[in-house]
Amino acid sequence: MLHTQSRSPADSDALELMLRTLTPGDGVLLMQDAVIAATLPHWQQVLAGRPCYALREDLEARGLISRVRVPIEVVDYDKFVQLTLEFEKVQAW
Repeated sequence: MLHTQSRSPADSDALELMLRTLTPGDGVLLMQDAVIAATLPHWQQVLAGRPCYALREDLEARGLISRVRVPIEVVDYDKFVQLTLEFEKVQAW
């Protein structure tokens, strides 16, 4: 399952709640304000060890693209659509 997260970890505990529900093989896509997590060392460590993606357009809109570090992969909308097909199920948070 691909879990999409749109809320900033600074404004909501939704990311933390989502992480508690992940099962092996699940992926995470950070979008909208949640892309902030892709730039923070704490969240980069927490998200390590699972497929994790951040939407390029949202990072660029916030001026954060240069602050994203491995293990988070920056993807565009086309790759987002491809991920929804690969994971088969999508859960929005």
